Amino acid sequence: MKFRFLKTSLIGLILSANCFVGVSHAGIITLGDTLSGGVVDSWQSIMIINEYDAYTNTSGADELVTLNNFNFTVGNNRGQVTPFVVKINNAASNDFTIMAIGDTRYSGVDYFSTGNLSLDFSTTLSQFSLAAGETITSGFLDADVNGVSAGSVIPYIGGDPVFLTGGGSNNHSGNLSQGVGNAPTFGSSTYYNGLARNYSYNITAEINAVPEPTSLAIFAMGLIGLVSLRSKKQA
Repeated sequence: MKFRFLKTSLIGLILSANCFVGVSHAGIITLGDTLSGGVVDSWQSIMIINEYDAYTNTSGADELVTLNNFNFTVGNNRGQVTPFVVKINNAASNDFTIMAIGDTRYSGVDYFSTGNLSLDFSTTLSQFSLAAGETITSGFLDADVNGVSAGSVIPYIGGDPVFLTGGGSNNHSGNLSQGVGNAPTFGSSTYYNGLARNYSYNITAEINAVPEPTSLAIFAMGLIGLVSLRSKKQA
């Protein structure tokens, strides 16, 4: 009887281990461009969404996205910059949903001179689930979450098609005040879809498969079996 119980427990653990093979680390992705200097934008406050360097979940199942670092080139040692990630619902109509908002980084606090910088996307854990077939991409505000700006920070060199909204004055910037799960608010000035500019920034993220409930149940069954058997032996 003990042997049969042990065998059942071991089978449960083996099955769960096989199920978890697909749950292991699936890789690091980079949303955005390489860091490569450039010219600071003449617009004082802008929102950029990079529609080109995107990631699509082609796994056929839900994936867990864990955002790691915000890497950017400081072109002007002033102002502030806020990274974010959006889901692209329809790029042609500029339809986006905010998936995560990073910490605003300030001149004189987070950066003190021009050059390349790598910081946590957020001081708190930033994770979200990405359904099969959904696409995400990165963006940044040359402003805080509410669109308050003191001047452009990240430079550009030209190249990728991006969505841009903002303007030459402080109050022209778009903002993220609606929060996660909602659309970003665009700036008051005319915006452009497909404007060819490579901005010197990127966001790195870790992609993992989301564990299936059945896998977790089998794993739990195996553990309970082994614990029960050990308790009986001690008794």
